[in-house]
Amino acid sequence: MIRHLAVACLTSLAALVATQSAGAQTYPDRPIKMVVPYTPGGQFDIHARLLAEKMGTTLGQPVVIENRPGAGTMLGAEAVARAKNDGYTLLFSGSNMFAILPHTYSKLPYTVGDFQTITTVSDLPMGLVVDAKKVPAGDIKEFIELVRANPGKIDFGSSGTGGAQHLLGELAKMRMGLEMNQVSFRGTPEVLAAMLGGHVPVAFDGIVAYLPSAGLASAGKGGPLRILGISSAQRLAAAPWVPTFAEAGYPDMTVSTRGGIVAPAGTPRPIINKLHDAIVTANSDAEIRRKVIEGAAVPRTSTPEEFDAMIKADSALWGEVVSKLNLKLN
Repeated sequence: MIRHLAVACLTSLAALVATQSAGAQTYPDRPIKMVVPYTPGGQFDIHARLLAEKMGTTLGQPVVIENRPGAGTMLGAEAVARAKNDGYTLLFSGSNMFAILPHTYSKLPYTVGDFQTITTVSDLPMGLVVDAKKVPAGDIKEFIELVRANPGKIDFGSSGTGGAQHLLGELAKMRMGLEMNQVSFRGTPEVLAAMLGGHVPVAFDGIVAYLPSAGLASAGKGGPLRILGISSAQRLAAAPWVPTFAEAGYPDMTVSTRGGIVAPAGTPRPIINKLHDAIVTANSDAEIRRKVIEGAAVPRTSTPEEFDAMIKADSALWGEVVSKLNLKLN
């Protein structure tokens, strides 16, 4: 009896492997949908559309973008988590979905285990931006001295409580020993407007929107705003005059919002491999790399396993911050 069961199991496994292999050979035979849980026109949306066009050429089938913003990316993530794991529904993900939201929400409509990673596509670091008049600091050291001399009197703007910008500000407070107050806005445009209007003097955010006001022509010295530091591992090509936090003595503030592409859990590995190769080929395109770099981001790719390790490390970091804040959004 045991022998017959073992033979039956091996036969079933062989049939499954053969089916998956056959499916991968014919995949894709119809259009692929990539869900982008952000509004059209943002950096991740633009990158997704550029990749989709190139991927379609490589795979021989169009990759169609579907924007599903809402609930802090949860609507789009849930839709893909519940989709068939046949390789025809993908998700353009940001770090917050897997590294932040599981800590800030006690209940999510998905789990990290509902997805199979494919590859990262970009790192979007965040910078420390200040009002050059209200925060007359020329570098991070002077900024720290100024804030410490005025504990609890300086506000920083963010794109919402529990978001990456808010948590980077809280991480800076923890690592640098600062007392500042968060002021929550609905997004980067509002934060930028508040800074230019003199209503909030500090922000931790992706820097591309702030560059025109930070004196591009004079290496960041001349506009109403000043970018004092960046959370990337190396200086950005889009703003090479801005030092990293690590250069200022804070390597534990080297963090980024990662863009990546995932599929529903259980998607056959041969299909994941085919998608991985198509995405890597697309992300290596010179024009796509140029546009990502101009957006003050860093193009990159990874194996699924490397992507998993990044999520685990990011989750540990942001989990520590959220825990110390005792922050729960539901």
